[in-house]
This record gives sequence, structure tokens and C-alpha cells, in this order.
Amino acid sequence: MSTATAVKSSAAVGYFRVSTMNQAGERHVSLETQEASFHAYCNTNHLTPIATFTDVQSGRRDDRIQYQAMLRYVVEHDVGHVVVLFLDRFGRNPREILRRYWELEERGITVESANEDLKEELLLLVRAGIAGAESRRTSERVKAASFKAAAKGRHMSRPPYGYRQVKDGDSVHWEQEPQEAEAIRRAYQLSVEENLGYMAIANELNRLGYRGKAKFGSKPFAPGTLVHILKNPTLRGALAYGRTQKASTQAEVVIVEGVFPAILSMEEWERLQQRLDIRSEHRRGRTHLSAFLLGGIARCGHCGGALVGTSRMRGGKRSAEYYCRNHKRAKVLCPYNNGHMSHKLEATVLEFLGRYDDPAQVRELLQVQDTQADTRQEQELARVTTRLKELETGMLNDLDRLDRNIITEAEYTKRAEVRRLEQAALQARKGELEASIAAQRDREAQAKAVPVKVRSFLEDFQGMEVTRAKAVLQTILKAAHVWKDGRIEVEFR
Repeated sequence: MSTATAVKSSAAVGYFRVSTMNQAGERHVSLETQEASFHAYCNTNHLTPIATFTDVQSGRRDDRIQYQAMLRYVVEHDVGHVVVLFLDRFGRNPREILRRYWELEERGITVESANEDLKEELLLLVRAGIAGAESRRTSERVKAASFKAAAKGRHMSRPPYGYRQVKDGDSVHWEQEPQEAEAIRRAYQLSVEENLGYMAIANELNRLGYRGKAKFGSKPFAPGTLVHILKNPTLRGALAYGRTQKASTQAEVVIVEGVFPAILSMEEWERLQQRLDIRSEHRRGRTHLSAFLLGGIARCGHCGGALVGTSRMRGGKRSAEYYCRNHKRAKVLCPYNNGHMSHKLEATVLEFLGRYDDPAQVRELLQVQDTQADTRQEQELARVTTRLKELETGMLNDLDRLDRNIITEAEYTKRAEVRRLEQAALQARKGELEASIAAQRDREAQAKAVPVKVRSFLEDFQGMEVTRAKAVLQTILKAAHVWKDGRIEVEFR
């Protein structure tokens, strides 16, 4: 900053800003260009340049030191003019620029631009501010109307895969698109019965000649396309609106059953979602396709890491066994060389599983697991609830600070957005924990269902391919914890 000794009624200060010291070319606003234009403007308009103030900060920042110093300086020295190259030196959005402009005008200080018509520019800024506010209001109105329409069972976007809309006079109804519905049924079979992942399913559907929606180009299937199709509740006949949006609460998702003619029954839908969820627990596709029955199920009882199946030559013969992945990576992760011959471990686990064909035994095991899980989840739920209260208190405190002009509206908005995102994630997690705790406290249905599944699996196991047997076993067992001494504990789903 440089100052002069005399202060006149025509005194002027220049305010310069760049985002970084290397900034150049953006409307020619390098610091050298801004300073040269300031002095040229003062000379042409008979103003006396007495000081300059420079901020090297983003226009989105409200706490610019030199800008605040300039405000104090112009008041203390009775300066009549503030000169900028363009008004956007004051900020990056219309509301912020106008606020700074009016702030100076209210103090009797004229703001002048060295390179633009201020009257025209200010009019554009006012219009932009009004348009932005109206756009936000319109967006909120459209969103509210869309939710109301969805709640009445109206689907307003393009037809979902598997369906077509049929007009019947003044009314419309939905019908299945035969070829697309057939592709969905085949994808269901490939997922649930053959335990294939999205990529493998897409490849098989493309090989069989199935394609995407005919109306939109009949493109070959891709994994991302199948994620959207197979997780869409329309397959069971339900309309779901808001499910792909960043909803801050569950109430922002509308689900209406019976809107579409179901391609999958509710039981099939639930089996499909369970299979997709199980596969998402193990990102590596080879876990599901390997020849090891306990792949993705067996865990080291000492460290909790995966027991991985491997086949190698030993003494001239091929040997298949499970080993602790953590121990192989580093002994500090697991000091126990927890390895087991595959055929022995698989036989032992299946024999151990056969003990749970009695509901009383299953009930006893579930009660022990529930007690352990309840404690962990209730502690986490308490932490989540406390943090949500902290976020709410923080928002209220910031509102108070905004009212007392301790923080600016932009600062408040930025803080509120950060809190909102964290709050949305915590609300979702809170719902999951509450649902899980509630489910764990009512295990009677599971205690009756598990023995039936166990008996059915063990009866059919000998005639199954390994990948198919593994797919069924994964729906019964979430994990089988194995210790080096052969001790086993199972964890049911």
C-alpha cells in the first residue's frame, strides 16, 4: 500500500485483486494492468490517487484483509472515490458485488470502474441476482410438484427398462416390454442362480442378443447400466422417486407399490437385492468365481482377516489350501500362520454347520451374537446421535452470528452446506443402526428359517457346482471364523 501526504475531495484509492500472483489473461486483470488502469483513469478524470490496496485471494473469500483495510482508510481519510478495473474485483457473484458496492455508497463513497459502464453493469447484476433467486424458487416448486405427482403414482420421466407406456383414451397405463422383461429375467437368473457379477451378466446378455431400451438406441449392456436396472424397484412393480438424488432424509424418497406390472415377485426381488449386496461385500470377482467353497466366507479367528484359497505344487502334487491373507502380507498384522487344507476345512465347516438344524441352537447362537452386536451398534448410535445434535447446535449458533454480522451470508452458506452433507450421511447411518438393532431384537423368524436353509443346502450340496453352492452358502453364512487349532464360530446372516 502507498499513501500520499495530502487528502483532497477528489482523492481516490485503487482496489486490486487477483486469485493468485500468477494470474493473467482473465479479462487482462494482472496486478500491473489494474494499477496502470487506475492511474490512467485518475489522470483522465482529474482524481488524485492517494493509496492502493491489493488482495491476492479468491473472489469467493469474504475476509480479505486489504479490502477491510481499504474500508477503514477511506473513512478515516475522507476519501471520495474507490476505483476498480472491473466490478468483479469485489467478488464472484452478483449479490456479493452489489453488497460491497452499496456498502461503499452508503458511506458516501463513489465506486468507479476504469473499464466498464457502471450503470449498465449494475443493472445486469441486479437482474442476475433476481434471476438466480427466482431460479432457486422455481427449482423448489418443480421439486415439490414432482414429489406430489410421484406420491400419486405418476411416473414422469422416460419409461424404465422392461416397460412401455400405453395410452388408452385420456388415460395411460404400463405394460411389460416382452423382450426387455425377458432380459431382466435372464439377468436375475445369472445373478441369483449362477452368482455372476455385473460385467459377466452384461457380457452374457450381449452375447445372447439382448440390448438396452430400443427407443433410446438399443445399445449393448454395460455394468453401470445393469446397476441402475437391477436395483430399480420398478422390477417388483414399485415407483421410486428421489432414490438417486442426494436426499438428506428418508422422507425425500417416495415409493409407491403396484404402479407397474411386476417382472419379479417380491420374493425374487429380495433374493436379487441380497445377492447384489453380498457381491458388493467382496469387490474382487474371483472371490465368487473361485473353486474354493469358503471364499469370501472364511475368516481368520485371530485377526479377522480373510482366509484365502490357493492352489500350488507341493512334493510334485497339487495342493489346495486356505491361508490368512494378513499373515502373508506381514506378521505384524497377524502373527499366526493360520493355514488349513481346503478339503478338510470345508468338510469341517459343513459338519459344524449341520449342528444348526435345530431352531433352539440357532436361537442360542443368535442371542450371543446379538448381545455383542447390540453393544457395538448402540455405542455407535449414541455417537451418531450426539454428533447430529452438535451439528444442529452449530447451525443455530451460526444463524445467531449471521444476525449479529459476525459472519457474512456467504460464510454462513458455506458452513451450512458442509454441515448439511455430514448431517445427511449421519441421518442415513442412524436409520441403518436403528433398523439393525430393531432386527437383532426380534430373531425368532430367523431362528426358524436358518435350520430350514441349512438342511436344504446340505441335502443339495453334493450335486451342486462350487460357484452355485457358494452362492447359496453366502445367503446362510456371513462369515465362518476359523482358528489355527481348528476351532470354528459361524455368523449367520
